[in-house]
Amino acid sequence: MKVREYYGWIIFGSSLLLSLAGVLFVYTGSYFWCLKGGAPPYSYALKQSVALIIGAGTALLIYKKVDYRDFVSRKLLWATYLTAILLLVSVLLFGKEINNSKSWIIVGGFSFQPAELAKILIIVFDSAYIRYKWYDITKSLKFFLTFMTFGLFIPDLLILAEGDLGSAMILTISVFAILFITGLNVKYILYPAAFGTAFFTLAVVTAPYRLMRIKILLHPENYIQTAGKYSSYQLVQAFVAFAKGGITGMGIGNGILSKFQFLTFAFSDFMFAHIAEEVGAVGALSVLLIYLLMLYLGLSIADRTDEQVGKYMALGLTLYIFLQAAVHIGVNIGLLPTTGITLPFMSMGGSSLISSFIAVGILMSVAKHLPPESHITYKLVSKGRYTY
Repeated sequence: MKVREYYGWIIFGSSLLLSLAGVLFVYTGSYFWCLKGGAPPYSYALKQSVALIIGAGTALLIYKKVDYRDFVSRKLLWATYLTAILLLVSVLLFGKEINNSKSWIIVGGFSFQPAELAKILIIVFDSAYIRYKWYDITKSLKFFLTFMTFGLFIPDLLILAEGDLGSAMILTISVFAILFITGLNVKYILYPAAFGTAFFTLAVVTAPYRLMRIKILLHPENYIQTAGKYSSYQLVQAFVAFAKGGITGMGIGNGILSKFQFLTFAFSDFMFAHIAEEVGAVGALSVLLIYLLMLYLGLSIADRTDEQVGKYMALGLTLYIFLQAAVHIGVNIGLLPTTGITLPFMSMGGSSLISSFIAVGILMSVAKHLPPESHITYKLVSKGRYTY
């Protein structure tokens, strides 16, 4: 194996480690939830395990068989975009609303979230399209704004129509990060940035429950007794979980908040708090460090590659994964309003897990095609000095 491929393999290994730990914590967090619903206590963990096998297998298949540079071809480029849009539209037409978000399609007892894959495909499409039409995008403001409309704002609108503001914001930040490294005229980016800021502000102020989440974040003690989506109950219970976990935790399977249904979404929206209760600050910080390692390696791949499309894909997909983790952790520790963003690779959700592994597979493909040397590779020369 070439040394440069280790970047991708370490990302894959980190993802696998998080996912295996995730299966364990999904089991301990959902044990009594499953029993309460009349299902075997291992039901959710079993589903997560199946998704893990499918996701990891898909990542390896992409690594072996897919050349990320092929996405620049016209046919594959538009096939990627149309697939993403069809997935997002299908949710609006046939989706079922769960927890104030219409993100699920249920077929024959199986549920999945098409938007999870669609968001990965949009980042892949935008990366490839910017490379394919780089000259037109950088030289024509009209062309650039047209690209932004179809490549970002329409997908964002469809995601917002599902009630998922958090995912739309993460997708937007990931795409804007790609734009910042393309060499575009800064004033080009300011127009959609201003529009996006105004649009997301409008999305918040026109939805009472979103404004309420901000109030709850600022003063959770005032809303502990209220009911439903206007309650700070879950956030307060997350604080209790961190307090009970302390430094080393109460032990895996010994967390009482999930066991007695105080932290009702311990296996999904509040996975990080559940981890902290059972394995303490040591375990929670270890999880955070793994995400930071994945961020560093993904950005290193983006920096080392000499292919523009690889640089864009690596940056966009790495940020997409890390920002989900950052938002989830921020919500759990009370720094951000509740958004419903799950912890990548760890929270319950087969669609999210498989889609995240697809992103990992593409990162591995980019790493596989890294040049032997690049502008950040140091070579040992005479007298023990290093040079570029």
